[in-house]
Amino acid sequence: MCKIDFSNDWVDKSLPYISISQILGLLSEPFDKDGVAEKTFNKHYNNPDSQYYHKTKDEIKAMWEAKGAESCNYGRMLDEYIKVMLEGDSDDVAMYELDNDIDGDERLNGLCKSFNQFLQYIKEKRPSIQYVTREKMLYYKISDFYVRGRFDALFYDTEKKKWIIVDWKSSGTIDKEKNKWTKNLLGPARIFPALNWYTYTLQVYLYKAALLAHYLPEGTNPDDIEVYIVNLPGKPVQQENIGEDINNTKYFAIHSPAFVYDKTIIDNIFNFAVKKNELLEKKKTV
Repeated sequence: MCKIDFSNDWVDKSLPYISISQILGLLSEPFDKDGVAEKTFNKHYNNPDSQYYHKTKDEIKAMWEAKGAESCNYGRMLDEYIKVMLEGDSDDVAMYELDNDIDGDERLNGLCKSFNQFLQYIKEKRPSIQYVTREKMLYYKISDFYVRGRFDALFYDTEKKKWIIVDWKSSGTIDKEKNKWTKNLLGPARIFPALNWYTYTLQVYLYKAALLAHYLPEGTNPDDIEVYIVNLPGKPVQQENIGEDINNTKYFAIHSPAFVYDKTIIDNIFNFAVKKNELLEKKKTV
């Protein structure tokens, strides 16, 4: 396994960039927070069994914001735990558990259990897998701009000679099934439903495209890179594709990509997002 240079010294700082999170946001219709809050208020205000009972629209929106902030905080704590598990020693792990009162925080305890089970599973199923690095910024150049994103973790299977990109998701479920209200994504991505399974796939495919184009050794093929979307919800999950239960209860789920990697589709979607972003910025100045 060769050493990979993630310094990004080759990046032309004079060229513009767009982040993968910006791109994903441009692929769907904006969330109408005020409109949804209005509907929630009308539906639940007089329902004593609802968490929104006698809540005003502003209070409902504040509840959503508080919940989002809490999820971000737990995501940060999980990320710190993953770091010490992958890069630290047993004393680092013990110190993290003490500092963060892991035994007294049910939600954090569950999140860490989710990651521990995933790590145990992947080591047992693929004993030749090695941890490479984590949280590295990647740039992917298209014509006169860059798409930028930071992957969660990179592994390498020394037996199968495969690179493995892993992206952790801890904020909810992976939505795979459409219903009658499901819309499609926008632009060249309109061939896909507006489900997070598809947007998460686009995210990991950015990392794959960038690694192929700018970071991995010349001659690396798309088939040499696998991608895992790993749900770490911190609670038991139903999961159909990881085989036997671990300790009789599964706290994680591995999801394959929603569609087959196609560089042309990826590039077209990124170009669409850049043009749309330029138009939106132009409208702001008018």
